[in-house]
Parts: sequence; C-alpha cells; structure tokens
Amino acid sequence: MKRLLDLTVNAAAWVAAAAAILMMLHVTVDVAGRTLFHAPLTGTLEIVANYHMAALAFLPLALIAREKGHIIVELFTGWMRPGPRRILDGLVGIITVAYVGVFTWKAVDVAIDKTRIRDAKEAGFGFVEVWPARWFVVAGFGLMALYVAIHVVRDLRAGLSGGDGDDTDNGAGR
Repeated sequence: MKRLLDLTVNAAAWVAAAAAILMMLHVTVDVAGRTLFHAPLTGTLEIVANYHMAALAFLPLALIAREKGHIIVELFTGWMRPGPRRILDGLVGIITVAYVGVFTWKAVDVAIDKTRIRDAKEAGFGFVEVWPARWFVVAGFGLMALYVAIHVVRDLRAGLSGGDGDDTDNGAGR
C-alpha cells in the first residue's frame, strides 16, 4: 500500500515538473508571438493560471510531506530529548492531519460543484474549461494528509517506545 502511495506521489511530482516546463514554454510562445508577430497566444492567462499554476502549487505537497520538507520551528523544542520531541511532533501532526483533512474535504466539495457546472473561464476565442484543474487541489491535499498521518503514527510509535528520533525510512525513492 505504501509503495502504491509512493508511486502516486512520485507521479504527481513529475506532473508538477511537467506543468512547470509547459508553463515556461507556453508563456515564451505567447510573449514571442505578441512581440514578433503582434499575435499573442489566446488563452495563455487562463491556462497558465488555472492549470499550470494549480498543478505546480498543489501536486508537490505530498512529496514535501513525505520528505518532511515543510517548515519546522525548533525554537522551543530543540532542548527536548528525541522521545518526547517525537511525541510532540505526533500530536502536532494530528492537528495538521485534521487541518489538511478539512482542506481536502472542502476542495472535494468545490471540485464536485465546479465539475457539475463545467466551470470555464472566458478567453479571446471562447471559453476554456477549468474544472479539471480543481482536482489538482484535491489530489495534493489528499495525498499530503495521508503522508502526514503516516508520520503521526511513526512519531507516536517511536516516541512512546523510546525511539531515538532516527527516521531513516522516510519512503524516499519508493
């Protein structure tokens, strides 16, 4: 199960990387067309803002959570022994899972609503359907919640069993 989650997160990260490259190419073609031929690429703003940026911003969230790459302030916990610090990390992780879970739940609600009405943005040539990009938010937050939950279990288990805080099996590359 963890292997499937890791493969899904890796795929999401690759999609985000592809979105970054496509966004750069899309904007470059638009600027070149506007500057050289006085003919901008219609729909660039709508596609970049709703597809490329959504994928780039939300799909890597789970990868960051898997690698524990999010910001952790150790100003008040640096003096703690590893066991109690892991328990505290687990308790904070529970709050994070709840918070991200609410984000995921609301994102699903919005995505279903926008899918139902086939949400679109007006562009120069007509409309660009943007409802599929709403599911990037769902995927990003949902996968992040799963990884934070995995870390909560690991942190609490290690803290309660007197673990040394060594998290060598972070799932990277699996």
